[in-house]
Amino acid sequence: MPHASRFDITHTTSYQYEENIHSCVMSLCMQPRNHRHQTVSSFLINTSPVTSFSVEFDAFGNRHHYFDIHHPHDKLDITVSATIEHEVQKELSDGFALPQAAWSELESLKNDWDMWEYLRFTDLTTVSESLTNWLSTFQTTQDDDPYSRLKALTQHMFESFDYQPGTTHVDSTIDHFLDIKAGVCQDYAHLMIAVARSWGIPARYVSGYLYDSDENNLRAANATHAWIECWLPQLGWMPFDPTNSKVDDENLITVAIGRDYQDVAPSRGITFGGGRSELSVDVNVKRGLVESNPPLSGHRNMQQ
Repeated sequence: MPHASRFDITHTTSYQYEENIHSCVMSLCMQPRNHRHQTVSSFLINTSPVTSFSVEFDAFGNRHHYFDIHHPHDKLDITVSATIEHEVQKELSDGFALPQAAWSELESLKNDWDMWEYLRFTDLTTVSESLTNWLSTFQTTQDDDPYSRLKALTQHMFESFDYQPGTTHVDSTIDHFLDIKAGVCQDYAHLMIAVARSWGIPARYVSGYLYDSDENNLRAANATHAWIECWLPQLGWMPFDPTNSKVDDENLITVAIGRDYQDVAPSRGITFGGGRSELSVDVNVKRGLVESNPPLSGHRNMQQ
């Protein structure tokens, strides 16, 4: 029987401005979604200065909170609190493989409107000469099935690049990542998405969190994180985390999905006045077991 875990998340984003700003308009994409085996039990946003929110859903089903503040302030704090219940599933066996016919089924998805967004390339997930040259170092055979090839690619990427925060930024290209052989989780995700799409496998960008008990020394743990999901016959949308060489890890907590980072940026905004600003982010993720395992309910105590 699957068992359930509970994750308690606190995510604080602070903007310190050099001088008072006159006003700001902000968009947040920080609310975890009911997704695969996870259910959002509670969610709350607090800001200082205090404000009210409007809510909209985007084309991918992500919830966005919008707010504005129209009085002088030199600091903005945004604190998100959420509780997630996650039903842990039985892992696939090490030798699991899809039949070769899976490639033909994937080929047929080229005419599937629902998959079109996840098969086309974007500015951040494009195939270049540098990517093609790098991919030539990855050994594949005609006998590879889609799942096994993606799993091997996850490990290959983990071994090929160094995880080094500060070496790239939000609009860094795949070519830059390939050139310096270092980056952060979003760089790993963009590269793997580009490769998967070049193989005809629908792939999408996932933003969220990664819990680690400190025993596994995972990269980007207890912080904002990014990985990808690929659609595969028999399996549906399957998570792959090339930053940590993990497949369908039970410690991944999904916030939003999109074509690339630009669809799911946690916060965007416009400020008027204030000069330069300094951004700080603090994330805390705690895990506990759910004592009993009744059917998981929908949103409770939800502030929108």
